[in-house]
Amino acid sequence: MRRIFTGLLAGVVACFISCDKTEEGNKWFSTPQYVVNGTTVAMSCQTQFGPGVLSASNAGFSYAPVVDGGVVEFKKASGVTVDGSTLHATLSGLAPQTVYVAYAYADLGAGQMQSVGISFQTGEGGSLPEPDPEKPAFGTPWASDVTASSAMLNCGFTFEEATSSYTLCFEYRPVSGGSYTQKSVPSGTGSKSVLLTGLSASTEYEFRLCCEWDGESYTSDSGRFTTSASQGGGDPLPSGPTKYSGWAELPVEVANSDYYYAYHICSDFRVDDHPARNYTVCYSAEHHCPVWVAAPLHDCYVGRSGNRNYGPDPDIPYSIQPSSKTVDDPYNKGHMLGNKERSKTSGMNKQVSYYTNMAPQHEITFNTGGGAWNNLEDYIDGLWCKDTLYMVSGCLFDTWTDTYGNTAAPKRTGFGGVQASVPTAFYYVLLRTKNGETNNSVFQCSASDLQCVGFILSHALPKGHKPQRADMRSVKEIEEMTGFTFFANVPNAPKDTYDPKDWGL
Repeated sequence: MRRIFTGLLAGVVACFISCDKTEEGNKWFSTPQYVVNGTTVAMSCQTQFGPGVLSASNAGFSYAPVVDGGVVEFKKASGVTVDGSTLHATLSGLAPQTVYVAYAYADLGAGQMQSVGISFQTGEGGSLPEPDPEKPAFGTPWASDVTASSAMLNCGFTFEEATSSYTLCFEYRPVSGGSYTQKSVPSGTGSKSVLLTGLSASTEYEFRLCCEWDGESYTSDSGRFTTSASQGGGDPLPSGPTKYSGWAELPVEVANSDYYYAYHICSDFRVDDHPARNYTVCYSAEHHCPVWVAAPLHDCYVGRSGNRNYGPDPDIPYSIQPSSKTVDDPYNKGHMLGNKERSKTSGMNKQVSYYTNMAPQHEITFNTGGGAWNNLEDYIDGLWCKDTLYMVSGCLFDTWTDTYGNTAAPKRTGFGGVQASVPTAFYYVLLRTKNGETNNSVFQCSASDLQCVGFILSHALPKGHKPQRADMRSVKEIEEMTGFTFFANVPNAPKDTYDPKDWGL
């Protein structure tokens, strides 16, 4: 529910703005936006401040109830987050059915600047609707934690039928049009939430909670939210050839009806006040296998969480994925981005346990201890640096013969109820700073300060093979083999050359 109060309230808002001895920064602040859900209000405000300004300043929201025509003492919102140039906060525990006024502010040291004031009215206490004896009952849908590429959808739901008799999902799409995308949520009475990722920046979306029961569809009212303008959670480049120009690891998407893309954001891990990206996958419907997975590698993602909660990728059609983790002998499930590389939180670890991050690999000779790919993975773990190492790991599906004369031919194997292709070769392409401790973004580095390389291994390599110079290629050579363009967001990346000594070989 969103309501703008005029008349008397307009005077109240104007009064609290004029009585506050601060500079009104309308040219720096957009009008704050809000979504009311009972006694909880999600606030956001886009600004014109440059990268890092809000994070380095005391910025946030102030709010106060209007009682008997007057404004009670203002409070500052807690838990304020910054996504590039946008402020976010959730006001909770507010008085029910009460008018509030609020504004955004930034204390830049020389004085406080603030937005125009806005007003809203809270709803009734409690977010769950009263049960309806004849059909599902829905609360007011609302969005929270909105960034340039992700948003959390929320809605209260009450239904007294058996949970096995109906299904629930959120549907969302751009307001400009197109078909709805669905994200399933568990059945049962309660507050329903789901995290959306891979959204387009600066785009208004509409969404609703849907219930399918007894052959009928029931839906909540529609809610709306607008993603922020920053690219990739505050990344520095304004535009580029990939979906998120600030993600150095991203290949350019290929227009191919066989390929499905998913951009996974960590739901429980943040970097620089915005949700951290986890990894991106290009998945093949024909091969039931990832074509490539791209990710940043850094110690900040490493901890002790390893739930290995295997399951389907919610952002890729279930019908083209395996339905279980079982792989027919002599193969097992090979992670493209490893479990250990995403062990900081349970949420990020669950995402690397999606079936779309796994390809069939020969269990004895290739994947487990002493296997050729396992040895290469361990070797690359030793190439991490204080600056980030960016990687893409991918698969080839045509007959492949390596420099040692090992040939792998196309074949299929059972993987969770589908016949998945067994890749004939696996490759890595890598990018990092040469020094490794520059504290600079790769976008700011010259070609002489960067190093790139590719590694490619035949799936027919014998057990015990360790990384060698003969396994190395330039990134340009891997591009020619695969047809993909790597590290397109980093124009200075030296993709046509490599020095084995830079990589310890």
